[in-house]
Amino acid sequence: MADEYRFWVDGRIPVLKLHHEPRPGPAVVVLHGLGVDANTQRHELNTIADWGMTAVGVDAPHHGARYDGYLDEMRAQDASGYHERLLRLILESAPDVSRVIDHLLYEGHGPIGLAGISLGAYTALAVAAGDSRVRATVSVLGSPDWTPREAPMTHAIWELMQHAPVHRPQELARSPLLFLNAGRDHLVPPHWARDFTWRVREHLPWLGQHVDFVEYPESDHFVRSEDWSDMWWRAMNFLRWNLS
Repeated sequence: MADEYRFWVDGRIPVLKLHHEPRPGPAVVVLHGLGVDANTQRHELNTIADWGMTAVGVDAPHHGARYDGYLDEMRAQDASGYHERLLRLILESAPDVSRVIDHLLYEGHGPIGLAGISLGAYTALAVAAGDSRVRATVSVLGSPDWTPREAPMTHAIWELMQHAPVHRPQELARSPLLFLNAGRDHLVPPHWARDFTWRVREHLPWLGQHVDFVEYPESDHFVRSEDWSDMWWRAMNFLRWNLS
């Protein structure tokens, strides 16, 4: 079993870190989905550690040890209010991840990779676009585009959407980027990540070589077990190759 360490960054960001000794340099920050916490990804964290990297779980704002009722209020909103709060949550989460990266680099870890799932994938992409220290990013069931799937557009949503990494392809794709999406996903339709990959390859070919997209046509947002296993096998190979 990997050694486990729990601590708080800035006294407010709970972190779970797993690795085997001697302590590996490369570290992967794993960002969980909506409504859960870092412990939910314990299997994925252990897998990262077993592949010879340091695995770092972070509770997103208002989740896990940081629960404060925000998510309950969010669920009580109409579709537009829900989406607006979701985008605000992503923007609140991203700087926290960069603070965790500060801490990891201070401890001597590096290079740094990100692996996000669903909401965590949205956050990982936002961090990758804004923090040049990220050397590789895996987006599982995520999107660089913040367009609401069904919610009516409001001025507040439109303003928040301008921060989406889809508008900053040169920053988002400056380091290797892997999208893993489900073909039948109605919560995060795969075409957003697929279209971004195509546009970068077509119009920014020197960056397009950094971007890959894999779609699992038989899965929805709750991925089939065999597809989930393949996703993480691909993710581990991608991260170890790019962080070694």
